[in-house]
This record gives sequence, C-alpha cells and structure tokens, in this order.
Amino acid sequence: MKNIIKYCLLLCILCGSFNLLAQDSHTSDTDRRWYIPDHAVAQFAGNIGLVSVGVGYSYLNDKVQTDILYGFVPAFESKTSIHIVTAKNAYHPFAIDLANDYVFEPLRIGAGVSYSAGPQFFTRLPKRYPNRYYWWASSLRLTPFLGMSISKKVGHEATIVKRVQLYAELGSTDLDIVSKFDNETIPVWDILNLAIGTKIVF
Repeated sequence: MKNIIKYCLLLCILCGSFNLLAQDSHTSDTDRRWYIPDHAVAQFAGNIGLVSVGVGYSYLNDKVQTDILYGFVPAFESKTSIHIVTAKNAYHPFAIDLANDYVFEPLRIGAGVSYSAGPQFFTRLPKRYPNRYYWWASSLRLTPFLGMSISKKVGHEATIVKRVQLYAELGSTDLDIVSKFDNETIPVWDILNLAIGTKIVF
C-alpha cells in the first residue's frame, strides 16, 4: 500500500506541475490558457506502449516538459491488448543553436509514471496471493530515461505550428532496475528500452 501511495503522489506532482508553472511556458502567446497544450507528441516504444500519443506542456523557459500520453500494445500472441496512461517529465539543462534554425539538445533526463489497464494487471494485491507476496503493483511503473533531441523552427509566432522535434530516449523501469540489482547475471541491455518520438510545438 505504501508503494501505491508513493506512485499516486508522484503522478499528482507530474500532472500538476505544468499548472503551477504555466506562466513560464516557451510560447509568447500570453492569451493561451494554461490548460491548452504547448505541443503534441507521438512515441514508438519506451516502456509506455508500442505506440503512444498525447499532449504536453513546457515551462521554466522550455527546459522542463510534462507529457500526458495514451499508449497501446496490441494483443499479438496473447488474448488481451494493453492500454497504458503515462505522465512523463523531461528536463534538458541546455540547448545548442545550429545553422538553419535547428536546435540540438544533447542531454534530456526524466521519468514517467505509467498505469497499465487489463485483467492481467493489479494495483492492489489479489486475495489469491499471500500478504506481501509481491512488493510491487503490476499496473504501475516508474520509467526513468536519458535521451537527446533535435528540433527545427518551421513557423513563427503567428503560425499554429512553430517547431518540429525528433527525440530518442534510452530508458528502463523500476522493476527491471531492481531485478538487475538482485540478479547481476542479467545483461544491462536486457533492462533497457529504446524509444523514438516526435513533437509538434504550437
């Protein structure tokens, strides 16, 4: 139960942070209300679904971004598909301006909290298991990552789309990391996942 409470608190922090700091959004459109997204995002892989889509918010002079995504994993060989909702924060300490309106972010660090829906997942330990049989909730995962991105200015303040960004992330999950510490024979690459995504900045 304590682990569930911690996850829920972290999820609330991630979801509420853009509301508290919306005044620092990267956009100069001061008429935009805080709840209107600053960008749309689509991602392939990354422990939050085979494909995930969503919207995001940018603040602290565009150094911090919060994304809310819906991810989907098809059934494939299993009988049940997986639906995943993720709140994800990313921070980049600096950016490098390149020629032709390109911007390179060599370091992005962050983490997300995801919730997986499906009959094979549980948030509270089912009664068929002894007390404390599992220390984790299978429906909740913490997903830390490192990455980089490159973006290009394609519009100006008067256009709907201002920039297009491509990014890549190397991440893992809390459960995979703990498993690696418990069993050192697990190769590092077995607990890592590569994600590729794009953002359309408004």
